[in-house]
Amino acid sequence: MNKLLNQKKLSGLGPIGIFAASMIILFIITPSFRSMANFTQILLSASVYMLLAMGMSFAIIIDGIDLSAGSIVGLTGGIACMAMTYLNLPVPVALILGVLVGAVCGLINGLLITKLDLIPFIATLGGQWVYRGALKLLNNGATITLRGTISDEALTTLTYIGNGKFLGIPVPVYLVLVMAIALNFVLRHTVFGRSVYAVGSNAETAKMSGINVQKVKLLAQSITGLMAGMAGIVMLCRMVSIQANTGEGYEFEGIFASVVGGEGTIFGAVIGALVVAVLRNGLNLNGINSFWQQVILGVLVLVVVYVDTRKTKKKRSV
Repeated sequence: MNKLLNQKKLSGLGPIGIFAASMIILFIITPSFRSMANFTQILLSASVYMLLAMGMSFAIIIDGIDLSAGSIVGLTGGIACMAMTYLNLPVPVALILGVLVGAVCGLINGLLITKLDLIPFIATLGGQWVYRGALKLLNNGATITLRGTISDEALTTLTYIGNGKFLGIPVPVYLVLVMAIALNFVLRHTVFGRSVYAVGSNAETAKMSGINVQKVKLLAQSITGLMAGMAGIVMLCRMVSIQANTGEGYEFEGIFASVVGGEGTIFGAVIGALVVAVLRNGLNLNGINSFWQQVILGVLVLVVVYVDTRKTKKKRSV
């Protein structure tokens, strides 16, 4: 187990190199990239990707995936909106409710995988459609906005959470920092964290050693959903509204960040999310349309996975 953890630590060196190279290249060729306002925007965008990627890491470590994460982002934000507009719940209560909905969605995914024995791809693909449909049903597919429906004080609070700064750093970054420390502690210093790695390494061996594999998978998927819920709340606080397509495709951003960051570490997921945000920002500033952006990011994922696979094969052959 210690050997596995050490290997995961070493894998964090790769994403740092990708991140540094991306920053240097864009800093040189794109003058507008260098502004402090742009760096703030990158951090704001990255905060959503970071939350998603940290949660996605749990699913990926156990050899799973969550294709419903983007839909959970939208649904949690939508439910928090409805809770404030129709139920008149206080802002903190509504936001916590949204996060809990994300955890429940992750739990449902976990139950489909563990109790119905569905493969994660199919279970979460179904969840993607169900949760997206549920979001559209909330307001018949129309945008759910908080402007003009909640008090100015509540609106100011939400805006500060999503776009405000404390000591010059965007507020969502502090949430990311707290969750990164907490989740890293869970993975590195708890029995559950060691069990997650054990199940991901070899589920059958983990089961024979006394680990409740189903319980570990269930909790891991729940954490993935919980973090998608947090990402949804950050999105809501940034936009103060939720559209029917909010979060659409974000599951791939989370997967991308986890893969580029190196499977199995919270630190790697954070760096991978920064890479996503930096590349998206740089491509936008250079006028690259969204279709080519998908191609470029897709190629980068394939290259990173190929290089990682080659390294793994070489280690096994030694």
